[in-house]
Amino acid sequence: MKRRGNHVNPSPRGSRDDAQTEGGGDDFRSISALPIQNLVDILSRLPFKTIFSCMCVCKKWKDLILAPEFAKLHHTRAPASLILRSHRHGRRRRPRSLCLLDLEASDICSSDAAVKLSPDFGFPTGNFEIVNTCNGLICIRHFHSPNDISILNPLVGDYITLPLTKKKHKSYVFSWFGHSPKTDEYKVIQFVQQPSKLEAEIHTLGKGTWTSIHGGALSPPIDMRCHNAFVGGCLHWIVNDPSKSEFIYCLEFGRELFQPVSAPPHLGPNDKDRTGDMMLGVLGGCLYFFDYPLGDSFDIWVMKQYGVQESWTKEFILKNPSTDIIWYWDLYRPISLLSNGEILMSHKSKAMVSYNPEDRSFRFLKIYGIQNFEASPYVPSFLSPREIVKGENTGASNIHSR
Repeated sequence: MKRRGNHVNPSPRGSRDDAQTEGGGDDFRSISALPIQNLVDILSRLPFKTIFSCMCVCKKWKDLILAPEFAKLHHTRAPASLILRSHRHGRRRRPRSLCLLDLEASDICSSDAAVKLSPDFGFPTGNFEIVNTCNGLICIRHFHSPNDISILNPLVGDYITLPLTKKKHKSYVFSWFGHSPKTDEYKVIQFVQQPSKLEAEIHTLGKGTWTSIHGGALSPPIDMRCHNAFVGGCLHWIVNDPSKSEFIYCLEFGRELFQPVSAPPHLGPNDKDRTGDMMLGVLGGCLYFFDYPLGDSFDIWVMKQYGVQESWTKEFILKNPSTDIIWYWDLYRPISLLSNGEILMSHKSKAMVSYNPEDRSFRFLKIYGIQNFEASPYVPSFLSPREIVKGENTGASNIHSR
């Protein structure tokens, strides 16, 4: 018998007004009699696949789960995960699809860890790239129109498309979607290509307008995720400009200010010509930095306390397992720490690799149900992007409404 993989269709459309299960009616009535706050607390602790089943129990439970308050509580307890976007290859170039991988599963290569999400996103071509993820929401840029930005939650099946900026003649070099914990605002940033200055356009979700900010003679972020990292409500990037003494700059989303960030202590003026080999990211909620070496190992530096230069710590030393393998730029990109102490990394070949610091071994991982993919850190959430933009004139839809 052919084994069927896990598949989730977002936003169950039908739910029973009354639960009439044989032998289980009394149990259901007992649970439903609990105070609302207790019921929400119980539901928020369940695995998200179980929560989908609960949404089909009755209308009351479905409304509770789709409420913004539940989404915020559940997100704080949701397991660290990855969103895997399939890579089109070969003669049969199928539309790209998404897969959710639970990193807290006992075996992330098992069928229980991977859940394929609905492949139909309602886009005209189905071809897109993931810009980044934030609080369970995914920022997507369309290949057929790169200036079109959509915010999607594949779990609830909702997405919005932002209004285009009126400055259509401008060319954007980099985009990012983030949340400011200080102002509780979600914003999309688009950096503009300018010959001698840094300019960015910002759209605050729910306010409906684009505004411009300027960063002087700074160089903009490079449109490669390995050069950029979002932590502490700030977008960080490597400054690829030999005339600047700083190595790292950031844009604070709350105050919309550009400012320098202290770099690891081992960097000096002679390292400015190697900024193209440097990488930023987030591990365990902390900003990390490393640069590709010419030798057989590289160090991962972690800023243990954000904004404090003295907290930079050489946390990991990765050794090349073979003298026959050349570590060229962007061969590996650390994306998460696993519960067993290994470092999960994406590989240039659109695959996944885990590194064991104890025995310095690399292991290629075969993820169930998907091949040739790109991975993005993700924490599941039931927050609908339509809740964020209430009152704003955006294109909002459900991926099953068509």
